Amino acid sequence: MTVGDGCAFTARKIAYCAVMTALLIGAQFVLSFVSGVEIVTLLLACFSASAGIICGVVTAVAFSLLRCFIWGFYPNVIALYLIYYPAFALIFGLMGKIREQSFTRGGAGIFVAVNAMLISVATTSFVFSAFKLIKISRLYSATAYALAWAIFGLSAALLICFNAMFAYVRIKGRGGYILKIFLFASAASICTICFTLLDDVLTPLFVGMTPATALGYFYASFIAMLTQTLCAILSISFLFIPVMRVMQRAFRR
Repeated sequence: MTVGDGCAFTARKIAYCAVMTALLIGAQFVLSFVSGVEIVTLLLACFSASAGIICGVVTAVAFSLLRCFIWGFYPNVIALYLIYYPAFALIFGLMGKIREQSFTRGGAGIFVAVNAMLISVATTSFVFSAFKLIKISRLYSATAYALAWAIFGLSAALLICFNAMFAYVRIKGRGGYILKIFLFASAASICTICFTLLDDVLTPLFVGMTPATALGYFYASFIAMLTQTLCAILSISFLFIPVMRVMQRAFRR
């Protein structure tokens, strides 16, 4: 039985949330000097899936508030984090409840969801790059296009691998846990993009930007969004299994 079982929010669960909050704060602080690179997505996703929805949401709220003591209390940032991260923890907490049998037997909804998410990310990245939609400096545009092409290639590769693996799992009746990696990586990429888009809406509203300034703010955050999306896909794809195993082993009573 894991810490996510049951409804009582015990002292053990509070301790888990406190440790995880400290880990998230430390991880974000250490990597804050490298723009666009973060590991909070991986850690919170695995924690929410392992420890349960309640622990995930509580940790997300605590992390969102405590980080303000390091980077300052800005109303737009507080609102952004208090909206995004609890919702993120809820999503991955719910996905953590999906059993392996759901992938090996049936799983039509999961098949459609993963394909839809990966296709949307790949298509958006392709459109931005192929049609040169970023009309700013050449150096900035070249970097953004290179990152967008990388996300397109990675999403397309994940799409092909997922469909091939899904067919294999349906035939062999095993390997459903691997498909969960694709589900988490796809959801993480969508959530990361939504984080930046939500920021692009909230910050101009709180600060009172003009439409032209808001558009410039969007372009300024574009490279960070692409880097974070790429980081989220890669970290989930390669570190999901070891991190989940560590957390599941740690949360056993």
